[in-house]
Amino acid sequence: MNLFSKIFIGLMGTGLLLSSCDNVLDVDYDNVLLEKDYQMDSPNDTIYSMMGILSELESLGERYVVLGELRGDLLEITENASTSLKDIYNFSVQADNPYANVRDYYGVINRCNFLIHNIDTAIVSRGQKVMYKEFAAAKAIRAWTYLQLALNHGLVKYYEQPLTSIQDAEKDMEELGPDALLPRLIADLEPVRDIPLPGELPLGDDVDDSRQLLFPVQFVLGDLYLYNQEYEKAAQAYYDLMWSQGYLSTSIYQSEWSVTNGEFTSYYLYWTSIFNVGVSRSEHISLIGGSSEFGTPYRLDSLFFLNREIAPTQVAVENWAAQVYFHNSTVVKEGDLRGENGSYYSAEMTAMYYNMFFGSDAPENTDLIAVRKHRNMYTDEFWGVQIYRIGLLYLRYAEAVNRAGKPNLAFAVLKNGLTANTLANDEIVPLHEKTPALAPWMDFTGPRFNIYATSNNIDVIGIHGRGNGSIHLSEDFRIPSLPTLQDSILYVEDKIVEELALETAFEGNRFHDLMRVAKRRNNPGYLAAKVAEKHDNRAAIEALLMQESNWYLPIK
Repeated sequence: MNLFSKIFIGLMGTGLLLSSCDNVLDVDYDNVLLEKDYQMDSPNDTIYSMMGILSELESLGERYVVLGELRGDLLEITENASTSLKDIYNFSVQADNPYANVRDYYGVINRCNFLIHNIDTAIVSRGQKVMYKEFAAAKAIRAWTYLQLALNHGLVKYYEQPLTSIQDAEKDMEELGPDALLPRLIADLEPVRDIPLPGELPLGDDVDDSRQLLFPVQFVLGDLYLYNQEYEKAAQAYYDLMWSQGYLSTSIYQSEWSVTNGEFTSYYLYWTSIFNVGVSRSEHISLIGGSSEFGTPYRLDSLFFLNREIAPTQVAVENWAAQVYFHNSTVVKEGDLRGENGSYYSAEMTAMYYNMFFGSDAPENTDLIAVRKHRNMYTDEFWGVQIYRIGLLYLRYAEAVNRAGKPNLAFAVLKNGLTANTLANDEIVPLHEKTPALAPWMDFTGPRFNIYATSNNIDVIGIHGRGNGSIHLSEDFRIPSLPTLQDSILYVEDKIVEELALETAFEGNRFHDLMRVAKRRNNPGYLAAKVAEKHDNRAAIEALLMQESNWYLPIK
């Protein structure tokens, strides 16, 4: 049985065809079971309710990528783009733009509210609260959804009780902006921060690991702390997830050149397997996923490749091209292997695929570079949109520890990888960052982080090394000598933002990454200048984005 069929049966069985209203959400009241009629007091009830949440979440996958990337500095529209995409690109979105529809967010939130409100967390079996994991998972999804809503639209209508009647929907709801929302979400998640994900959901053969359709509380909480500028708490949350799940940045996904007699001969793009929904499960942490046969269709491959409505900017391409692949001190080569034919197809490769799919040559005089990352994120049965993965986890951790006053530790995430040997080397992480006592979120000395210490095949590496060879040996890739600690922090933060572009471009994070740094620096011009660079009317876009209110979409 496929994913959508199971979800649909689950919804029919529990009556959980819930969504919201009051000009924001429309409720199908014929299918609502009121609170007095329904309590979740068996595991099956909880499973079906969780399936309903995941079904609703499908509608946010494409939007996550489009809104998170097209407004940033790494993607631009082509002449094939729809009016909706053009308006997003030009920051001229109207309320009727389908990407500005907030109902889908509140549909997810209302389903989460229903599960959270009705689940019986007191049921104990074999000494464990058997439904507490689902309770925590629903809270994490709800917090993530509220965060996306606030990042994209500014204001959210905040409520924690399920809307199960017209009367509920007509009540006045509290409106919160990001500054007020973040502490509320943090307080809600902190009590469940150490609750692990539930076990496998019975979703059939289409899904290899259903737990990857859920969001770890610690990752969501780390993001909330990061946006709220609580950097040590963010670092601890990210660290706790790394430790509990054994998440390591290893050489498994390191693309590399073969070198013979000092000459570069051929390359192997191992990093690209991360973007194969059926292969790279060790890198994936969380996906939004759905059935390829039913439910929400997967359109990202069409937007980025088949119809090519969206394409990489010159800024993105030049960023990869400007990096230096380091084999040794005398054998180096320009270009990050995560760029051409890694994150995007060269014009030649795109033309080849164009001929393969359409049976004709690509139009002449057309620069057909195209995003590759979403090409293999679907099969005949299942599609996935990556939300969280290990590379992103380590870069978010680096961002947090840098702002916590540890720029050398943060840079080691990029260059060296975090192990006991890295921490022990005072030239990498100087003594003043490790004393008077090693912060708990800095402790990478335990066996869990050093399982490959004696391996000849796998190494823990820095994120930059995924596309740039033995960069840990380079004397040029380093923090320069700067007058103050704050100068070093700003330098490393710029390198982290650059690395986020190299590692996570086109995945859905970029605009919000720029937003987060601009707010932290109290400098809207930081975002405005970067985004405006890709526009023909650069001055007008930069002036527009100097007003933070223009960063947000209207509410449909």
